[in-house]
Order: sequence, then C-alpha cells, then structure tokens
Amino acid sequence: MFKFIFDLVTEPLGLPIEWYYEWIILGVIEYIAYLIAYDIVGGLYHGDFISGKAVGSFFHWIIRTCCFVVIWAITYGAIWIVKFVISHKFEVSIGLGFVILIAIVVKLAIWSNRRAKVKVEQLEKGDIKDFWNDTNID
Repeated sequence: MFKFIFDLVTEPLGLPIEWYYEWIILGVIEYIAYLIAYDIVGGLYHGDFISGKAVGSFFHWIIRTCCFVVIWAITYGAIWIVKFVISHKFEVSIGLGFVILIAIVVKLAIWSNRRAKVKVEQLEKGDIKDFWNDTNID
C-alpha cells in the first residue's frame, strides 16, 4: 500500500530532458532515496526507537518519498540552470564577467583598506615611518 502512495506522489515528477535520460536519472534518484531510507530505518530499529514490520515500512516509505522529492527538486533545478546557461551563453558570460570584476574590485578595496589601517596603526604607535615607502624619517 505504501508503494502505491509513493508511486502516486512520484509519478508526475518528470524532468525536462529526453525520456530515456529521465528514466535513468529517476532510477538513480529512486535507488539513492531507497538507500537513505533503508539506512535511517535500520538506525531506528537498532536504536530501539521503532519495532514491528508495519511501523518500519511506514517510516521507510515516508523517508524514501521525502528524500526522492528533495533529490528530484535539486536535480530538476540543476537541469533547468544548465539548459538556461546553454541557451543564453552570451548573457551569462557577460553576467559572470561583471560579477568577477565586482569581486576583484571589492577584494582590492578591502586589501587597500587593511594596508592603510596598518600604516595608520604604525603611525599611532610612534613608529614614525614614511607612509609611502616604509623608510624611517629619523
């Protein structure tokens, strides 16, 4: 009965790719969800949190369904992002270049600010040094 409910929940969850890739990926997702549920329910049995076949089966199918849906959602999102990037290569390249440029400017600003703070701290301590080339003024 729990398998029937699992199949009802997971049946409409398709992926935006060719059917043969979809079957392979969904099979792998289902196997991973099975292994996770099997391991968790086994831990519940060994920890004496549950006992009995019906309770174990119930928890197995609940955990398996949740894991399947989460892994499916991550996979669906990854496939969607890859398809988007492939179809919008130019725009994504410009966006990534802009983000990298901003990151470099921010990193240089932080580095410059830290260097200036060190110089100010040296001057406040009494280490009178030339601010520009680190030589003593004495």
